[in-house]
Amino acid sequence: MGRLKIFGTIEDNFKIFSDGNPGALTALFELMKQAEDRIGLFLITLDRMQLYGSHLYMLWNDCCNRDINKVIKILELYEREIITQKDIDDRIKNVGYGLNFDEFLEEGKDENL
Repeated sequence: MGRLKIFGTIEDNFKIFSDGNPGALTALFELMKQAEDRIGLFLITLDRMQLYGSHLYMLWNDCCNRDINKVIKILELYEREIITQKDIDDRIKNVGYGLNFDEFLEEGKDENL
């Protein structure tokens, strides 16, 4: 079951998605700053990925070295079903430290993401 509140404010959704994790909240603000016009779409994608709190922080911090543009590319690749839920689970949820998605990002360069 997703957490996104369609009629909630961005502030409400950021609180829900961050689970009180300051790193996750920072990642969300960075995402909004970089892609404000697509923040709603990216929240839907994060909800589908079931990335909240510490897992959201791991995506941004561990998997992407705090590079929000990498996070955006991963979200776009997930939307296009190039990155699967299994990839998310294997690299973020089932490990103690998030693993990178570099092989996907390298492939994505050729596809003009």
